[in-house]
Amino acid sequence: MNAPRISVVIPTYNRAGFLEKAVASVRNQSHPCDEIVIVDDGSTDDTPSAVAALGAGVRYVHQPNAGPSAARNRGMREAQGDLVAFLDTDDRWLPTKIERQLALLAARPDVAIVVTDEAMELGDGRLLHASNFAHHGIDRLLPITADGVIPDAPRRLLKTNFISTSTVLARRDLLVSLGGFDTRLRYGEDLELWLRVAAAHPIASVRSVEAIRVTHGGNTTAAIEPMLLGYVELTAVIRGWASELMPQWGLDPDRMVADSWCDLGYWYFSNGRLPEARQALRRSLREAVTSRALKYTLLSLLPAAVISKLRAARASGLQTRHLP
Repeated sequence: MNAPRISVVIPTYNRAGFLEKAVASVRNQSHPCDEIVIVDDGSTDDTPSAVAALGAGVRYVHQPNAGPSAARNRGMREAQGDLVAFLDTDDRWLPTKIERQLALLAARPDVAIVVTDEAMELGDGRLLHASNFAHHGIDRLLPITADGVIPDAPRRLLKTNFISTSTVLARRDLLVSLGGFDTRLRYGEDLELWLRVAAAHPIASVRSVEAIRVTHGGNTTAAIEPMLLGYVELTAVIRGWASELMPQWGLDPDRMVADSWCDLGYWYFSNGRLPEARQALRRSLREAVTSRALKYTLLSLLPAAVISKLRAARASGLQTRHLP
């Protein structure tokens, strides 16, 4: 049987300076990949010349700016491999990544996606975490069978998204048949696709660290609100197609949506945006009644001055408990 052909899709947007290292990590694989497809999502920097400098073996696709999901989808459609791997421009792979994933697929040909652990680096090259699984406790929450398969994967994904896109090796025809990443989503479009796959197919993980993800800083306050709004949107989309499946996974679809609204309402409450907090918390209670949503709904009805005094009293009490 012939070895499967592997296509690597690298979406990029104004990241010309990172392309060389990303592509080098693909070319340094102990098992060679068959093609590299770089999808330029409307960059305004010198990405075209940076790609040209990479030499042969790289296909360059340009499109108007449409976001990373659209770029990955375009790359999948353009790719010719049986398997597709994704690599974000800032990230890179360790040399044995593809080899170890292929070994797992050879042992379990029914598996649709194989992922790996990854290390985390800061933008200046300093190591942040040697293992993302260990740092987030995923290694304790993620039982993996001897052949790498993750049992009960849909439920585990909805608890913690343990799949980093730059670690994925997947069956390309399956992802294309599912329509790829949902470009309507502003947040969590990767999780939504992995969940659609895991709902019908086994997924598996290589335990070892086989990739390095680069982070350029934590979330700012300005970034948290769009993320929470995006998560509300994400949970509604998931409930739309998975409401009948979720009870089989031990999850309540309405509670999932309610919790997302409650998280948004709590954030508004914590930031003193009481009218928006009340609105979000009411939406949460309409989906499912929870003690947390009830608590913060009642608190949000208090005058802002009273809430400030309660917070000050609570902070004082915490400090007092820590006095010698």
